[in-house]
Amino acid sequence: MTNQEIEEELLKLLKENKEKQVIVEGKKDKKVLCLLGFKKIITLNKGIYETTEKLKENEVLILTDYDSEGKKIASELNRILQHLGYKIDRETRRKVGFMFTRLKIRKIEELRGVFNE
Repeated sequence: MTNQEIEEELLKLLKENKEKQVIVEGKKDKKVLCLLGFKKIITLNKGIYETTEKLKENEVLILTDYDSEGKKIASELNRILQHLGYKIDRETRRKVGFMFTRLKIRKIEELRGVFNE
């Protein structure tokens, strides 16, 4: 697959999941997902436990960054949310991560470059 095909698949995947409740790390991540049509975005501007209190639905997509810190946060969120009975969409996170690797992207906010090209 070419980079352009991967970018198209990535945008398609994200748009297919835009109705899901999603957790991101910060305001820039939230902004880029808003541009893709996501509406149920929760940012980690406080702690993980405070963030879980904002969840309104049972299913959650965790789109923290794919750098070491973001992966650590995702793992912790996964553990806590699973313990609290939430359904975590790991498959979409895995697919996004695979495409990010192919495109040499590590941060959610870098998506802006994918759909601005």
